[in-house]
Amino acid sequence: MPIIVLADVSGSMQGEKIALLNRSVEAMLRAFADEDSARGEIHVAVIAFGGQTARLHQAMTPASRVSWSDMEAAGRTPLGAAFDVASAVLDDSDAVPVRSFPPTLILVSDGAPTDDWTEPFDALVSSRWGSKALRVAVGIGADRTEEAVRVLADFGAPGLPVMRADQVHEIPGLFRWVTATVTGKLHEHTGGKAVRLADLDMS
Repeated sequence: MPIIVLADVSGSMQGEKIALLNRSVEAMLRAFADEDSARGEIHVAVIAFGGQTARLHQAMTPASRVSWSDMEAAGRTPLGAAFDVASAVLDDSDAVPVRSFPPTLILVSDGAPTDDWTEPFDALVSSRWGSKALRVAVGIGADRTEEAVRVLADFGAPGLPVMRADQVHEIPGLFRWVTATVTGKLHEHTGGKAVRLADLDMS
């Protein structure tokens, strides 16, 4: 089951935000590794977008084999470039084999894009794998602009609310929700028992 995290590492994420985001992603990877079984294995790629472009911070790798290195925050918010990288990962048959479960795309951002994102987004969600993907939108910070809110809402899957961490300390709890959502989808595909979100400690 392929997971792609699109992580905003623009300058506004500096300080406690990026530190907690790094720790939360690392904890999510450990939780995904614990889900590995003969019926399914979660593979994860992380795209960091900040400065002038986006880059593949972590190539698609089984969660149990990832050696996490922290992301650093600086610069602008090139979301369109991140969507282009995500499309390239999904189109790579070595990263996402034909036999894979439908992927999950997780967008984490605290601001509005600073590049053209609409065409790259349309290309992503109309692609073979992108059209089947579960899309989870995560907003960080209470000072998001109307455009930032709209972008997150457009990205998220229909019927799935944009998850918000208005206070920085809420980021770890929100990622526990994301983890439960993803592992729940894996259990659905493999016939296992899904975690009930109501049972999670979101504090």
